[in-house]
Amino acid sequence: MGRKRNQGKARKAAKAMAREEAEEVQHRSNNESMTSGQQQSLTSQMLQLQVCGNASPHDTTVTCRHGFDPLFEKDICFQYANAFREAYNYKNRQDCDANLSSCLIAAHKATILDKFAEVGKDSAKMEIVTSYFLSNGTQYILEGNDDSARTCTVFARWFEQCTAVGLHKTQALINRVKIDDANNPSDIHTLVKFLRKRIPCRCLDKKYKEVKDTAKLGFCYNPECTIPNGQVERSKTFYCSRCRNVTYCSRDCQKADSTTHKHECDKFVAEIAKFEAKKQSLCTTIS
Repeated sequence: MGRKRNQGKARKAAKAMAREEAEEVQHRSNNESMTSGQQQSLTSQMLQLQVCGNASPHDTTVTCRHGFDPLFEKDICFQYANAFREAYNYKNRQDCDANLSSCLIAAHKATILDKFAEVGKDSAKMEIVTSYFLSNGTQYILEGNDDSARTCTVFARWFEQCTAVGLHKTQALINRVKIDDANNPSDIHTLVKFLRKRIPCRCLDKKYKEVKDTAKLGFCYNPECTIPNGQVERSKTFYCSRCRNVTYCSRDCQKADSTTHKHECDKFVAEIAKFEAKKQSLCTTIS
């Protein structure tokens, strides 16, 4: 009788131990699952930070910087971007008759030839400057400040063009038409599309859906054009076939502007010829 009682106790003890082991296994499994979930959450947050560019590692909320790394705010690129903006604004205030190109050129000469010369010689630094203006332009769009967004977009276009011409050597001239199109106050489509294509986040997706059906506008470079503000749907404009650095709304406008444009056009064509000759020479050398 005592032996059976002892056997019964042993079986109960074995079952209790088995239950404890099962509970321990389940508890360990739950902990591992929670850890895995936390790791996935952390990974997701890190990816979001990489895409959005959190303003500070100490922020409790993720603030999208639209591709601009805030670490560069202490860098010479950031200093140059702000110096360029100030020089541009100064030229714009001092010379009311200055056009967009002359203001950009003046700002470029005032900033890139001395203190910030190293920025203009380094394509990586120029890309940082460009990303800064793309980031600001995007944020201005989201805040409904289209005018400031347009200025930032013009700057971003300018630095893209300067990099292509001066550093990458992929084009002969700065494309004035593209810069002027970015500055068109009546064309929100081009503005939003330009920024949206260049930022790594999706912050402008909603805005682009709102504006994508609006017309993209171009300029007629004939100062005597009778179209209001010289603006016409871009699909209806055509380039000067020689320099491709001005557009017109009609053959009549091109003919009317031919005398004025000819001298400028000849300079552009000469630069293009020089560029093509260098490219051909390089290709011959490599082959």
